[in-house]
Amino acid sequence: MLIRIKCAISNCYLLLGERPVLVDTGAPGDLQRILNALKIHRIELNQIALILLTHGHSDHAGCAAELRRRSSAKIALHSGDAGLARSGENGVLAAQDQFGRLVRPFVDEPFESFEPDLIFRDSFSLTPYGIKGRVMATPGHTLGSASVVLDSGEAIIGDVLRGSILWPNRATPHFFCADPEMNTRSIVRLAREGLLRCYPGNFGSFPGTQLGRFLTTGTGKVMQLAGEPV
Repeated sequence: MLIRIKCAISNCYLLLGERPVLVDTGAPGDLQRILNALKIHRIELNQIALILLTHGHSDHAGCAAELRRRSSAKIALHSGDAGLARSGENGVLAAQDQFGRLVRPFVDEPFESFEPDLIFRDSFSLTPYGIKGRVMATPGHTLGSASVVLDSGEAIIGDVLRGSILWPNRATPHFFCADPEMNTRSIVRLAREGLLRCYPGNFGSFPGTQLGRFLTTGTGKVMQLAGEPV
């Protein structure tokens, strides 16, 4: 079961299987929201099998250090974003439009630094943590962005794309992206999974078919779903 935890400006997710896994930890001020959600679903902190971060920005890793102290769960993060975790800073937030430039000063906040316990480079299974699914690298938004692909056909995709502010069930490019072409290749990787539904780091979820709207690079090249790995 996948449960969305709505934080101030981002989403966290609680995966309930044989053991619970927490995906992302909100911004520094979101701790109580997460604790409340755990309480509602009768999850004790010491039951959490893993704290998995889709990337190292403050609105996703903001409470990671404190939740680790309280739960003793290990934090997993892709190697590409380990430096962000160690510095407690977002690095460069490359705005993709005027709105991104407008909100950047309000979302670019520091967070408590930490050393990840589990640093991964590509795919790994969540079966040892009681969840039927796997983690896969989906870089672009940040160098170390990752997604969770569940056997149910659902996926938590971090900030590869975001949900729409106005329209339900619609995907939209994120406000910030370090490498747009790399991000497009990550969208191709996700589209190849034949996903039923995608759960982003910001705003609401959308059908997996929405990924097909984003398979063209900035140079106009159309990415093919079949063929060589991207």
